[in-house]
Amino acid sequence: MVMAAIWLTGLIACAHSGSAPAKKEAEAAVARAKIEFDYVDSASLAVVRGVEKEVLTLKNFQVGAGRNRMLVVGVQAEERGMENASDMGISSVSYGEHALTMVPNSEVQISSIWFKDNTEYFLKVALYYLLNPPSGKHDITVTFAGPVTSGNVGGISLFNTDQTVPVNLVTNQKSNPSGKKEIVTKITTRNNGAWVIDFLGCGKRKSRLQNLTKDYMQRFEAMESTGGKSTLVGGTMFVPIAGEITLHWVQRRWTVNRLAHVAIEIAPGK
Repeated sequence: MVMAAIWLTGLIACAHSGSAPAKKEAEAAVARAKIEFDYVDSASLAVVRGVEKEVLTLKNFQVGAGRNRMLVVGVQAEERGMENASDMGISSVSYGEHALTMVPNSEVQISSIWFKDNTEYFLKVALYYLLNPPSGKHDITVTFAGPVTSGNVGGISLFNTDQTVPVNLVTNQKSNPSGKKEIVTKITTRNNGAWVIDFLGCGKRKSRLQNLTKDYMQRFEAMESTGGKSTLVGGTMFVPIAGEITLHWVQRRWTVNRLAHVAIEIAPGK
């Protein structure tokens, strides 16, 4: 009986000693897979009325040297009149010599009439991405199909991301809503530990856009203030457990004219 107790005690001790390294390895694997924020920056297209431009450059965007890098870029453009709307087409987005790819189904285009001159204004937002961008400082360059009235760009880079095309996204839009200065967008994440990145384009500058979502972090605000006077904002949110989240933006100033919103899930690396 005594021998049996000694044998059982030894067996339990061996089991515990064997499981401890396995547990530590599992915890280390989770830590390695955790998405990390790297860098953010934004820029606006400096135009003068009557002298529009078709190339928007974000200078010296700096990507770090972490593993499994991803660069996500939001592009926003505004144009006046149906005859000029095609100029907002995005011919290319590049990071240094590397071309970015448009995130499938991420493009949103809306329009509304400005009551003062009965002119139709168009707003477009689209997302682009680059897997494992090179480390260092490189320009992000956006080329439009033609010269545009207004444009903004914002870039966010992350470490430890899944190195596949991000496909889980939602889009939303509002144009001249009656009385409400907000836009509410829901997205259901599919992966534990994912990040949601969103970009919101607005046909106003200094509109005081603010996100009311708990744990959301606004990362940038780009305002083109010379030509079309539009705004692009963006940020990130960590979602530890997969499920539905609600992104709630409010506009503290002016009446909403055009809001185009894109939110995308970025899965952690495996």
